[in-house]
Amino acid sequence: MMANIFNRTSRGGFTLVELLVSITLGLTILLATTKLFIESRESFRYQQQWLDLHERGRHLIQFLSMEFKKIGYPAESFSGTALTATDNSEEGNSDALTISYHGAKDCAGSSATSIRYYIENGDFRCDGNGPSSPTPQTLTSHIDGLQFRFGADTDQDGSIDRYLSADAVPDWDRVHTIQTALLLRSQLPVRESIDSKNYNLLGSSHGPFNDRYLRTIYLTTTHLRNH
Repeated sequence: MMANIFNRTSRGGFTLVELLVSITLGLTILLATTKLFIESRESFRYQQQWLDLHERGRHLIQFLSMEFKKIGYPAESFSGTALTATDNSEEGNSDALTISYHGAKDCAGSSATSIRYYIENGDFRCDGNGPSSPTPQTLTSHIDGLQFRFGADTDQDGSIDRYLSADAVPDWDRVHTIQTALLLRSQLPVRESIDSKNYNLLGSSHGPFNDRYLRTIYLTTTHLRNH
């Protein structure tokens, strides 16, 4: 009787081979699930960085276009220097631009006689030259390049003849459009491969950066209504 019970119990258990197979299958499933989770997480981070990049670029281009349309306002009575710029004078051989218009306010909301836009420590900054000397404001971060080109009516026939860099503009009163190029960088390094690309910003080369950040160029042309 005892032998029969022992035999039935033995037949109902697992052999060593079966146990090893079960462990191997379990580990395989665990590794596959972990790999899928990691890939999904990395894909999500990648998409989030692209979305953030495009959102920042779109808002910055819209903001600058609105500001540039105010240059020299009002055209009938504005006096002073409405627009100046410096070529390759800032961080990473980027440009800087200074504008002025009646009732101008800097990016902190303070009254200003002029407003300067430039890059410093990877930040796109706004400097107001007003009586209270406000602290420079950061509009957005992770900027790798900023270039301007100026559409000038050099023969005064009412149409744009050439797009010039700041140091080639003969007379700022003849500038009627501004081309803006911005090179934005993602906040996190999510590329699989190294970014060895050179980025062409209106004829000015930026890079290679040799890192894993995402980058994209934003371009716009703004007509100066009062200039």
